[in-house]
Amino acid sequence: AAAVRAGAGGPKGLPLHNLSHPAVGYVVAFAVGVAAGAAVFFVASRGYAKRLKRKVRKLQSMGQERVHWAAMNQDMLGMAPRLWMEVLDRKHRYATLLASYWSRWQLSDSRDNFFDWLDFGKGSKIDLPWAPRRLLDEWQVLYLKREEQPLFRVTIEQNTGRFLWEADGTPVTLPGPPLEWDKASPASATPRRKEVEALLRPRLELTWRREKLLKAARARVDAAIREGQAPTPERLSAIAAPLMLEGLLCQLYDPHFKERLDVAPMTPFRKVSSRSSLVSLAGLASLSGSEGAWGACGSCGAVCRRDGVEQEPVVAKELLPGLSWQDFLKAIDHDQLKSMPGQGNNLQKQKKEKGIFVLDSFGPLYCGTKITGVLHHSSFVRGHCIKVAGGLTVQDGWLVNVSPHSGHYQPSEEHVLSMINDWTSNGVDFSKVKIEPYIKSK
Repeated sequence: AAAVRAGAGGPKGLPLHNLSHPAVGYVVAFAVGVAAGAAVFFVASRGYAKRLKRKVRKLQSMGQERVHWAAMNQDMLGMAPRLWMEVLDRKHRYATLLASYWSRWQLSDSRDNFFDWLDFGKGSKIDLPWAPRRLLDEWQVLYLKREEQPLFRVTIEQNTGRFLWEADGTPVTLPGPPLEWDKASPASATPRRKEVEALLRPRLELTWRREKLLKAARARVDAAIREGQAPTPERLSAIAAPLMLEGLLCQLYDPHFKERLDVAPMTPFRKVSSRSSLVSLAGLASLSGSEGAWGACGSCGAVCRRDGVEQEPVVAKELLPGLSWQDFLKAIDHDQLKSMPGQGNNLQKQKKEKGIFVLDSFGPLYCGTKITGVLHHSSFVRGHCIKVAGGLTVQDGWLVNVSPHSGHYQPSEEHVLSMINDWTSNGVDFSKVKIEPYIKSK
């Protein structure tokens, strides 16, 4: 406007002081069109974002398990349906791992139930690269007994909003220091911390021992390669022996390791009437990859059943012929989880965990430092219903950060907002707390 009043020229000498000039009308119309387009885009993008958010909420609600508590007239959060098998498993193996083997079992036509197939049947020989068998042994989630729950129970101090351990009244700090296999609790550790470490340490010892053995084996193989040593059966066996005793390196002695990863098509053949018979099927040895009700065994081409469960003969733990150093390193990579998406080194991952919390359906608040495969949201209440679960950071009792994310329970915004209101009434000042977005950015 100032330019017009001053009579300044526009682009290419356009006389802006002459408002009757046709070009001025074109410029005004273009500017109005751009502004209108930007406004329409802004409104449309906001509408799309809202629709996308509603879609995400709908999809998540479909994955939730909600249990209506009639006496309270409230919906409690149950574990996500695909993770129920963690509760049903007597060993409480980590649900994500079990889900991978569940998918493999569904592809088979085995007549055995899933857990019999996995532990005693043909599934016991399967070692999936994306869910290594090693972790089924190590990642057994701790389900706290009633007498152990107070160690993780937290109270919020009225009026101050400070988080305190119920067991001894000391301020909460989460995540806590990681457990080290070669380091005992410091002398300054509280009795509560020592009890928690005594509870968790036995569940990590197998991981620590195996990691130490794998690291030592890799160093010996790398040294042998640098020195130009030939991979003779004697050298390979000397390095592999302690690892094979731990149930590792199975691809170095199981001739059907790769075949077991997928189900081979099966040609129909005659079934036998007696389920306890040992039927020779040497002519169908090529079907060893199949999980048929009466398919061929991977080692002897025969069907074996014991206690009603389809068996495969024990694979002899003798190294396969013709192995190279690269074959050995590949087997170590598998057992060090390098082929497992998003995991890398199991021991290093367990050192970089976060604080987690669960608000029990009956009121108690439980907190702890997550240990992948050992301590999860399901640990505190043994897989039962809860009000809300997520992650948090607490420094010397003061809440710093809250994350509304739990793979086991899938909380929704309404559950998180209800929790925030409850904690606010107890004195927690959320103006100083960072609340992570409900939808993860990555």
